[in-house]
Amino acid sequence: MEHSSNVSNIFYILSDSFKVMLVAKHKIFALVLASLFSIGSLSLMPLNVNASHSFEAGVEGDNIPDNTHVDLSGLTLPPLGVMPIYDSSPNFISGHFLYRASCDQDTHEPFVSVIAGHIDESNSNTHVDFVPLFYIDAASTAGSCVYHAHIPDPINGGSPRNTDIDLINFSGVDQTFNPGDAADMNVQRVLGSIGQFYEGNVQLPADLAGGNNPIFDLNPQP
Repeated sequence: MEHSSNVSNIFYILSDSFKVMLVAKHKIFALVLASLFSIGSLSLMPLNVNASHSFEAGVEGDNIPDNTHVDLSGLTLPPLGVMPIYDSSPNFISGHFLYRASCDQDTHEPFVSVIAGHIDESNSNTHVDFVPLFYIDAASTAGSCVYHAHIPDPINGGSPRNTDIDLINFSGVDQTFNPGDAADMNVQRVLGSIGQFYEGNVQLPADLAGGNNPIFDLNPQP
């Protein structure tokens, strides 16, 4: 009987402990829910979103379908201001780039250029170049041009190995994007690890000042 009593006491102790654990668990769950509702209530406030290196250790295989879309509406870049759009370091990638931005209506050149390549902590391993852009007349509007580009573009030039896509303002004056302007990077494949491909082949953004993206218009000209 004494043994049975001890077992009963242990059972009650375990049962009470389990109840305490359940109460604690429910409190934690309630806190998590409260946090989620709190985050939801803040979702209408303007937030800053920062990108990070997603593949620092590299990847197995060569397929990492990925898409990054950046709404540029109303954003202002000062002279030589740079806006990072995509970073896949240490992997160089291939994909499709779509860009809608304020532009020169005669030349169709964007006021804020697109550069791509590899931007490294070491200058000797950094290489960037203008991205060749294809002008899309049917989708463009007064004040904003629409472009698409192949990353990399083995036929029309640009950087052959790309981990970074950036916007940079070489115009010399502040540039404010129009409503609806955006940049979209669709990554289709990883081509390899950047390694030391650009060692000693320096072409920093400052070396590009005064230039702009080459523009290709496949529409018949009047």
